[in-house]
Amino acid sequence: MKQKRLWNIGNRGVETIEMVLVLPVFIILLFSGFEYGWAVLKLIQLDHVANLGARVAALSGSTNSDVQNSVNSALSDFGIAGSTITISPQDPANAVFGTPIVVMVETPYSQVQLLGLSGVMPLPTSLKGRASMVKEPEP
Repeated sequence: MKQKRLWNIGNRGVETIEMVLVLPVFIILLFSGFEYGWAVLKLIQLDHVANLGARVAALSGSTNSDVQNSVNSALSDFGIAGSTITISPQDPANAVFGTPIVVMVETPYSQVQLLGLSGVMPLPTSLKGRASMVKEPEP
């Protein structure tokens, strides 16, 4: 005669308990990957925007407002608002041929965050893009 195994009865619900313990950790890791990937994407976009601004600033006859307009236009294309644009030297039109011109674009991370997980995971307070080019000669 076969005996019933009574110790199998106590294993009911183990999978449920394991899922309850593991699922929140898995979801946090998954969303963290999304958020960090989004932050890297926005960093790349800010570098691209700064590069566009530096290209405009390097052209002969370009003014500070030309650079600001091109950077703001590119930022709006990427859906980034609330950025600070720094151009060095202040007026690229007065820069001498061969002078490096630096354009920096900084935006608070709260303006570009994807999921709003700043309370759950360490995220940067701001993102910065930087590019420099040499002033081109007059034609």
